[in-house]
Amino acid sequence: MPEITKKELLIALLGLSFISATITFLDWWQRGRVGTTEALVAGAVAIIFLFWMPIVSALFTIKRLGTKSVFYEVFLWLICFYIGYRIWGIALSSLYPTVNLGWLDILFMSLPWAIGTYILYRAYRAYKALQIERLLRQHAELNQLKHTLHPHFLFNSLNTLTAFITSNPNKAEQLTHDLASVLRHILDTNNVDTISLKQELMILQKWLNIEHARLGDDLTIEIAVDEAVLDVQIPPFLLQPLLENSIKHATCFPVELTLECKAHGNALQILIRDNGPGFPDTVLATQASNLKPWGVGLSTTVQRIEFMRHATIQLSNDPKSNGAVVNIMLEVNHG
Repeated sequence: MPEITKKELLIALLGLSFISATITFLDWWQRGRVGTTEALVAGAVAIIFLFWMPIVSALFTIKRLGTKSVFYEVFLWLICFYIGYRIWGIALSSLYPTVNLGWLDILFMSLPWAIGTYILYRAYRAYKALQIERLLRQHAELNQLKHTLHPHFLFNSLNTLTAFITSNPNKAEQLTHDLASVLRHILDTNNVDTISLKQELMILQKWLNIEHARLGDDLTIEIAVDEAVLDVQIPPFLLQPLLENSIKHATCFPVELTLECKAHGNALQILIRDNGPGFPDTVLATQASNLKPWGVGLSTTVQRIEFMRHATIQLSNDPKSNGAVVNIMLEVNHG
């Protein structure tokens, strides 16, 4: 299980200090001694010896001994709290000679706080371990999604190049350069979570050159981008699979695609429209849960966006043309 960091420990100690100070203030307010020097000193002593010293000592001892046993951790935790409370009792007796706490009093006073703080300590470590496990699983799943996407993209592109090698060698050479740029981009972004929208559009154009060569006049695409959003960070290869999916499922030619990237309040809105048959009712009804038959590019992209915080994707059909519409919203301040 992950260890508690110094920052987390400091926050916990400050929180306990607030609780202790509140309890002390209420106690001395009831006794009519609020603001006296003795009350302030007693409050400071309580914060140090009832919480700070026992917890810090327990964590240091557990880490130093390297024990993994819950039984030994609880035992050390109880010992440290008892010692801290014992020192507090001695200090309190020096401030107020009439106060005399025996070892049994100290034991029953320290026991609830020792058990309670230890339970919180273990619960928080378990929570941290769960969060780390989730992040690692999401990272592994994202890598798997990338591996699913890239071979699919390369297979289609290589087929296009093969067709031009004999019929138009010059064109094939140019397209080879475009594909090389795309491949280089894949390698450069393999361990990158986000890139700028400007970079994404530049590499998208390389891919579009290959598609235009394959389809000729049967493909038209209109791109409208607000310059204000060019520096917004988005996941790499977010747009290409969606456009490829529209081309793949086209039932009439020419295939007409529209790509819009614009600011929408505090978010980047990406709209992709086509003139195809639109999404089936089953896809619209289930959105993200029934997309595999509709294309690996679309299903992969939807899963990627689902892993992102502050991001949404909505699938619909244009009410006029009945073509498919993909609406992505990415909050700018969250990347």
